[in-house]
Amino acid sequence: MAIVKKVGEETVEFLEEENLIKVTIPIKIIRRGGKSTIKTPDGMVSHDEMEALQKALIQGHRWIKLLEDGKFKSVRELADKEKTDKAKISKFIRLTCLAPDIQEAILCHTGTWVLTLKDCLKPFPMLWTEQRDHFAKLAIIAPPS
Repeated sequence: MAIVKKVGEETVEFLEEENLIKVTIPIKIIRRGGKSTIKTPDGMVSHDEMEALQKALIQGHRWIKLLEDGKFKSVRELADKEKTDKAKISKFIRLTCLAPDIQEAILCHTGTWVLTLKDCLKPFPMLWTEQRDHFAKLAIIAPPS
C-alpha cells in the first residue's frame, strides 16, 4: 500500500531574526514496501518507477510474441508457466497497443513524456491520436501544447 502525503504550499520567506531564507516546496512522499520516493512539483519521477514501466512494456512484447508464435495456447497456460496471474499478463500485453511514439518515449526516455506504470495500466483509448491526448493529461511532464 502506498502512502501519499502532500506537504504545504510553495513559499519563500526571509527570517530576519535568524538571518535565514526559508523555502517551502510542496512534495509527495510515497512509501512502497519500505522504500520512499519523493515527487516534486516539477514532476520528477524516481528511476525505479520509469524502469518498472519499461520492464512491463518489454515483458508485454515478450508475452504477446510467445502467444503469437503458438508456444502457448492461452493466457492461462502462459500464466501457469510464468507463475503469475493472467490479469497481469493481459495488462502488460495491452501496453503493446500504445502508439509507437509513446512506446519509444517510455523505452528511450525521449520527448517530454513522463508516465508511470500505474498510469499506463489503467484503461486507455485504442486510437493512437486519442492515446496522445489521454496520456498528455496523465503525464507528470506533458508534451507542450
